[in-house]
Amino acid sequence: MRDLSGHRKSLGFLYLFVHTLMLAGTGVLAYVTAALGFVAAAGRSAPAMPVWENPLVLAMAGIFVVLLAASIAGLALGLGLVRGRPVSKGLATLLALVALPTFPLGTVLGVYSLWFFGQEGWDADLQEA
Repeated sequence: MRDLSGHRKSLGFLYLFVHTLMLAGTGVLAYVTAALGFVAAAGRSAPAMPVWENPLVLAMAGIFVVLLAASIAGLALGLGLVRGRPVSKGLATLLALVALPTFPLGTVLGVYSLWFFGQEGWDADLQEA
């Protein structure tokens, strides 16, 4: 059985990097959505309608929540891998499959993650401790 501890840390840092970028992009998306919502609401001559009643703002809020949850899950998984803690193979596989279409970083993360968690001894160092 191969020693995969180096790959474990590398994959953890890759998860941290990609999902930190994803979290930053999610913050920018939330800011732009809020700004556009307020600008659109201020430019109307009709009676004032709360911004959150706009269906487009609601859709963007839903996308924001999903991206935020995926970012936090990826950061938690990355920290677990770097620190050598037990991690969920199912969560890692789900995040890898979702990341595959996001070329180039997500594709690298997805392929590397699927390869790592497909190896026989990916959790061997945790069982010995």
